[in-house]
Amino acid sequence: MGSAGPAVPRGSVAGARALREALRHGGDALPAALREADDGSLLSALDEGLPAERATRVVVELVRRAPERGPEPAAAVCEKVLVAQLYLDPPPRTPGGTAGAAGDVDRRLRVRNALMLYEGLVRPYAQRGAVPELMACVLPGLWTAGDGAGREVVRRIAGTRQPTGFGEKGWKALFGGVAEECREHGEAAARAARHEVRRHWWRRGTDDGGRIDLQPGQLWVSALLGLIAIALVLIVVIAAG
Repeated sequence: MGSAGPAVPRGSVAGARALREALRHGGDALPAALREADDGSLLSALDEGLPAERATRVVVELVRRAPERGPEPAAAVCEKVLVAQLYLDPPPRTPGGTAGAAGDVDRRLRVRNALMLYEGLVRPYAQRGAVPELMACVLPGLWTAGDGAGREVVRRIAGTRQPTGFGEKGWKALFGGVAEECREHGEAAARAARHEVRRHWWRRGTDDGGRIDLQPGQLWVSALLGLIAIALVLIVVIAAG
C-alpha cells in the first residue's frame, strides 16, 4: 500500500483504562469518558471488540469530532477505520451470546455503525482524492466482512447518489474477486454434478443383488452386438474351412 500514512496519536494508558471501565459499566460516567478520550483510545476500544450497542457510542463520538480534526488526524482516523473494515466483524461469541433475534439486532447495529463511520469519516476524506490505493485494497475485504453484513454496507454505499470514493481500481479489485469466486463455485458445482451422475449410474447397475437392469434401448444395442459377434465367428469358420 505504499508508505505508511499518518499515525493515530496513542492515548494515555490511564485514559484508555478509564474508557474501557466506563464502556463496561455504562451509567453516568460514560458520556464524560467518551468526551475525554482521544481518538487513539476510542479506536483501541473498537479494536478490542465491543457489543454493537456499546460500539455505537464510540462511533457516534468519533464522527461527532470529524469537523474538529485537521488534515493529518483526519487521514489517520480514516485509514485506521478502513483497515479495520469499518469494524463490521463482531467480537468473539460467548456462550449464550447473540443469537436469533438478538443476533439480528446486533447485525443491524453493526451495519448502521459501519455506514456512520463511512459517511462521517471515510467518504469526505476519499472525496478529496485521498487514500485511493487503500480504498482499492479495502473494498474486496469489506465485501466479505461481517458474515454478509459487508455486502449490505457496500450495496447501501453504492446506492446513494454521491460518489462512493472507491474509484475504478476499487471496483475492479472487487469484481475481479467476485468473478473468481463465481468461477470457483461453478467448477465445484460441476464436479459435484459429475460425481452425482456417476453415483447414480453405479447404483442403477448394482441394485437388486448386482443385476444390471437394461433399458429397451440398451437391450437392442446388446442384441445387435451379439449378432455382429456371431457373424464374425461364422466368417472365421467359413474362411478356415
